[in-house]
Amino acid sequence: MEKRYKRSVIAVTSRQVLCTAMFVAGCLVQPAYAYDSARLASALDSLSPQTFPDWEKQARAGDAMAQNVVGMAYKYGDAVPQNHALSLRWFQKAAQQGDADAQFNLGRIHGKATGSVYGKQRAASRDDITAAFWYRKAAEQNYGPAQFNLGQMYAEGSPSFPRDLAQAYFWTQLAAANGDRQAATQLAKYESELSTADRQSVLQLTAEWRQRHRQ
Repeated sequence: MEKRYKRSVIAVTSRQVLCTAMFVAGCLVQPAYAYDSARLASALDSLSPQTFPDWEKQARAGDAMAQNVVGMAYKYGDAVPQNHALSLRWFQKAAQQGDADAQFNLGRIHGKATGSVYGKQRAASRDDITAAFWYRKAAEQNYGPAQFNLGQMYAEGSPSFPRDLAQAYFWTQLAAANGDRQAATQLAKYESELSTADRQSVLQLTAEWRQRHRQ
């Protein structure tokens, strides 16, 4: 299965120092919750024609992670015949219950994702607004893969989704702080392009994040 779960200092202004992706001096607050990616990986590894009926039973009973697992099974044709419409349905059920990985998966289904099964075999047409909506839902739960993809969307922009380098930097530094090495590499590139106004925006985004996720 394709899975994507598996620090760079922001430039100094004359009077202010922006937060770093390492959350130096507690500049950013990390939420107390974290997605159990190890549990999900174990569940996906357990998928087989023999175990799928039990996962589907749990999914039908309303278990969000099981719904996401069933969605993944249908998306990749793992243990069951590939069915993109069913995968979308199960991801939606899980995402609506707040499962961060399912929200991330919906972002990939609706987003660019040209280099993966999500882009090559679509269950829905590309819609950057919808993709960003679901990426943000997961990113607000401190889910690193969604933070990285949301940052990429802001860095690239599109006709329906304006480029915003401050947002790109902000979300990418969160992903880097969650251990994403590719995000850490991207930060240096984004930093070199930040304007003074962008730096002020990053400060504001940081303050807003701290307010939302203050423990």
